[in-house]
Amino acid sequence: MKILKGTKRFLIKSGTGSNLSEADSDYTIVIDDYRTKTETEGSRLIKYEKKVLSNLFGQNPPPTVTALVELALGTYAADRLVKRGPTGAKDDGEEMLKSRQIQILYPVVDVKKWQPLESELNHAVSFISRDNFQYRFIDAIDENQSVNENDGMPRGQLPEADSVVLFSGGLDSLGGRFHLADEGHNPHFVSVDHGRNVGHLVRNFDHLFDANLTSIGVDEGFSAYENTQFTRSFMYFAFAAAVAVALDVDDIYVPENGVLSRFSSLETGWTTTRTVHPLFIKSLNRIFEELLPDRQVKISNPFIDYTKGEVVNCIPNKEDIFFTRTCPHPRELSQGKDAVGHPYNCGECIPCLIRIIGLVNSEHDIQPDRLLLDKNHFMDLDFSTVSTKTIAQSDQNRQSSLSVFLLGLNAQLSFAYRIQTLTQKELASSNPELLDPDIYGLYERFSKEMFRTVEFFAAENPTLEDYVTEFLSLDEGELVSLS
Repeated sequence: MKILKGTKRFLIKSGTGSNLSEADSDYTIVIDDYRTKTETEGSRLIKYEKKVLSNLFGQNPPPTVTALVELALGTYAADRLVKRGPTGAKDDGEEMLKSRQIQILYPVVDVKKWQPLESELNHAVSFISRDNFQYRFIDAIDENQSVNENDGMPRGQLPEADSVVLFSGGLDSLGGRFHLADEGHNPHFVSVDHGRNVGHLVRNFDHLFDANLTSIGVDEGFSAYENTQFTRSFMYFAFAAAVAVALDVDDIYVPENGVLSRFSSLETGWTTTRTVHPLFIKSLNRIFEELLPDRQVKISNPFIDYTKGEVVNCIPNKEDIFFTRTCPHPRELSQGKDAVGHPYNCGECIPCLIRIIGLVNSEHDIQPDRLLLDKNHFMDLDFSTVSTKTIAQSDQNRQSSLSVFLLGLNAQLSFAYRIQTLTQKELASSNPELLDPDIYGLYERFSKEMFRTVEFFAAENPTLEDYVTEFLSLDEGELVSLS
């Protein structure tokens, strides 16, 4: 089967059972340029700013780079189109997700280069999405592929850089900007604006980049049915790799604290993203090695051994912190920003919980009223009213709620308590990676940050200390020793 390259169409088959059947859904996804008026004829359309990449290359990007970017865009579109079904938080925090079967049929010009990568891609994307992604590459006829050598700016105008860094407007990417500068790097920053106010967040930091930032717009021309968006990280990395090739650099840095990127403190059912998980990065680096054999493009995480608090300490200006947003669900907030323009965070999801712990334990002396939370349950909740029923009552189709907050808090408390009270060997029986001294040290520091956070808020809300003492069956005065 051959498909014209110029049509830029993906064929998607999806279902929720263990195997795909004829009754399962089919979609056609069309990928095109922002500047093009596209007739989709019932297909789902996703557009991106091709001109941005053309400017960096001085012409249209190489076919392999374009294919990688558009594969990632098609994957993201499929992720957004295929609904998981209702998700709910159980008492134990597990089985919060329903997996999907998603098969992607993608035409590429150099099919012999891509087909050997099907298995690695299946593994990598299935891992971050908690689904079963299956890729099949087919031969595309190389027609209608115009390469305008003048469609871009001269190569001499390209920014000088030694690396590429993803920037989202969150705490980790802001910390990464300062950390990498302190390490002597001269990176070029890449931001992918696919909604959720990313463009607005990034513009808050224009003063930090001296025009050394490329923003690439992505627009969904369809109604999305799924909000988890786990595969967005594949899209980010594909754009970062494209920019790295254009700038003739090999290193791609994606700053994310080790607590979230390693994911050890949570069970697998949680809806928190595995964007920068070491296994995913390892798979992508293997894929880049095969796709770009003449280069050494490689992703790494400079904060893999940092807690969130240690990341925040990399940011010298306290005021910059208040312009960051960590929360992945801004549309669920009752208030988007304060009178000054500082964005709010929900305060309930796992990324927000880790953010709170990081801010409280940083050297910046940030008080509760400056945490900019839509809901600050640490301060405002009467924990004496919390029961198993409270935790079980999850709001359907929401990734942030009181139930999610309590489940997340309990999970982090349990993990932190185990770190503080068990030996490294005992911990390794359920978490073998904790035999690594760097990983063990990371979580040992995080566990102390967790209990210092409890003490910090318990000074104003004594019901929190009572709740934690009862939940962990602590002896009187034991909480202080844990921090």
